[in-house]
Order: sequence, then C-alpha cells, then structure tokens
Amino acid sequence: MNRLLPLKGVCVLLAALPLAACQSDRICTLIGTPVGIQVDVAPPISDRVAAAEMEVCQAGTCRPARLELFRADRGGRFGFGDVEGLRKEPAEVSLKLTDASGKPVVERDVRVMPRGRFPNGPECGEGGPNAKVQVDGRGLLREVP
Repeated sequence: MNRLLPLKGVCVLLAALPLAACQSDRICTLIGTPVGIQVDVAPPISDRVAAAEMEVCQAGTCRPARLELFRADRGGRFGFGDVEGLRKEPAEVSLKLTDASGKPVVERDVRVMPRGRFPNGPECGEGGPNAKVQVDGRGLLREVP
C-alpha cells in the first residue's frame, strides 16, 4: 500500500534537506594563532648571533617584543616575538641581532603587513594577525608572506 506524505510533511522534509547538505564533517580545533612577528635567520649570519631585540611600530605606537632565537634543525635560527595589540595594517619592525660580546651583527628595519591566519582553514575562522621576517645570509631583511 502506497502512502503519500501530507503536503505539510513534504514541505518540512524538503526544508530540512538543504540544512543537512550544508553541514560539514570539518572539525575545528582550538588551535590558536600567535599575534606577533616570526623571525628566521639564515646561516652564516645565524652562526654569529647570540641575542636579539625587536621593536614593532604601528600607527605611531612602538612596542618592544621579547624575541628569543632557537637553533633550527637544518641550520639557522628562528624565534617569535609576541606583539600585543598588533593589527592588520602596516608595521615597521626594528631588529637588532648581536654577537656574544654584544656587538651588533644586524641592525635593520623592515616594513611588514601582518595578516590574519587560518590554522584550521577558512571554514574555522581567522586567527590573530602575524608577520614573518627573514634575515638572509648577508643580513638583509625581508617580509615573507
């Protein structure tokens, strides 16, 4: 025996289908995105560096950023400086790298554009803004997207 759904039931059923189709199996973790500036220092400059200082200026306000550099597995050094209140607008990064005696190895500025990041993909929302600065083997700075 064939039964037809009442018209009201069909409308409810059809209205629910698009919602089911829009749901995703995407899982969004609670991973965050640090707010600040990442610094990568390439060899041979990195072999001479013992300490780092960084200041970030944005919209007329400058903030020091604590930056500790670590040795990378494949040579070089890397670190991240937290910058409270960093926004997605141009910023000037002043970086000073010194040797064990405190003598400057690199002392330069670079302009960066902090960007929001998507650690779980765009479907899960944007994390805090950050930027990445690379110091090449000659001591020149450039922003890396």
